[in-house]
Amino acid sequence: MCYTATQTSKAYEYQDYYGASMARLEDIEIMQTWYKADGFAHPKLLVLLDHDGNRELELQQWGLMPSWNLTLTEMLKKAKGNLNARAETIRDLKSFKNSIKSKRCIIPVNSFFEYKHIGEGKEKQKLPFLIHPVNHPCFNLAGIYSHYLNPETKQWLTTFAIVTEPANKFMADIHNSAKRMPLMLSNNLISDWINPNTSEAKIDEIMRYSCDDSYLSAYRIRRDLKTAENDESVLLPVAA
Repeated sequence: MCYTATQTSKAYEYQDYYGASMARLEDIEIMQTWYKADGFAHPKLLVLLDHDGNRELELQQWGLMPSWNLTLTEMLKKAKGNLNARAETIRDLKSFKNSIKSKRCIIPVNSFFEYKHIGEGKEKQKLPFLIHPVNHPCFNLAGIYSHYLNPETKQWLTTFAIVTEPANKFMADIHNSAKRMPLMLSNNLISDWINPNTSEAKIDEIMRYSCDDSYLSAYRIRRDLKTAENDESVLLPVAA
C-alpha cells in the first residue's frame, strides 16, 4: 500500500505539466516540499481536479474523511484507515462509494516508498525502496476526495485517498508482502478520471489499468525512513 510519497516540484512545474491553474493562490504560499510525506501524519499535498471542465490544483489533506457527522477527533481516527482505497471494493465501502462516483482526483507525486521483506525468522528484514517514474517528472496517482464539515469550527476540510490495485510484476517483487501498488495512470487517462461526468463503466475500465513495468524504476534507500527528517537525505540511494 502507498503510505509514504514525495512531492518535491514547484507549484508552477505541476501547473505547466498538467496545464492547470491554482484553485487558491494562497496554496502556493503554504505548500511544503515533501521529501517524505507520511500519510499517517495527514500532510497536505497538491492534487489535480476538474472544475467545470478546467484543470485546477489545490492542497488537500491525506486521509479521506467522509461527509459524516462525527467530531474531528473521530474523523482523524477514521482517516488513518482511509489513506488508500482498494479499486476492487471502492464502490462497496461506505467511506468511499460516494466519492468514486464524481469526486476523483490525481495526486502528482515525484516518487513513493515501499518495503521489501527479505529473510526468514530472526533474519527477517524490511528494506525501504524509492520507486520513481522513468522519463516522466511524476506519477499520476489516481485518487478520490471528500468534503468534511468540522461540527465544532464549522470549517470545511477537503481530504483524499489514493486508489490501489494488485501489483504488477515489478512492484510485486518490491512490495512482496501485500503485493499492492497505487493506481498509476498514463497521461491520456487523466481527463476521463477527473471528469465528474465520466460514466461508471469507463471509470471501472480505468481502475483495471496497470502501468507497464518499464515505466518504473527503484532503488534502496536508508533503513530509518520512518523516523528520518523531511529532507533530501531520504532520497539518496544506499548500497544493496
